[in-house]
Amino acid sequence: MLTPVPMPSFGARRAIARALGLTCLLVISGGCAVGDRVGAGGTLINIDRPVRIPPNSAHTSFQGGRQVAGTSKLAPYCELEIKTVSTEPQQIQPGTYRVSGGRYTLLKDPTTRLPALITGFSCSDAVYQESLWLMRAPPEGNLHSLRCIRPLFHCLMAPPLTLYEARDLTGSAFSIVPPESELPANPRP
Repeated sequence: MLTPVPMPSFGARRAIARALGLTCLLVISGGCAVGDRVGAGGTLINIDRPVRIPPNSAHTSFQGGRQVAGTSKLAPYCELEIKTVSTEPQQIQPGTYRVSGGRYTLLKDPTTRLPALITGFSCSDAVYQESLWLMRAPPEGNLHSLRCIRPLFHCLMAPPLTLYEARDLTGSAFSIVPPESELPANPRP
């Protein structure tokens, strides 16, 4: 005769589902952060026109192919970050900057940069995939990085944003020149 097995409580089932989801997420993402991505080092980013940084800020935002005052956290966006904050507007002059490294992180909140895997989350929470490219500027330069965010919903996963996707988000402000050993500057057909 079979003995019925009691069903775990709703809270226990939820904890099991969360642990299973977190384990799958760790396997897919490779942990909290991934170091330099193959091909990022040596890539050049051309800033093709002057970019204005608003007063009292160290970054400006791009979404949908243009520079914007504020971003929607429901769609991918990028931020060009500098090293200093000033009460006056600042401007990044056109020039060529070398990508010196990259980092990819899964965040609970893109504003505070709180890692998602430390705080835990459920599939009803949005998580944000951060792609950060450090930029080597001349010694007197103020440029720090290009940071792009991809929102993810309902436990769906996607690869980190590429520099080519970042170029699409920033519009005419940037162009990408890959290392000579890679594909042509415009890899799309």
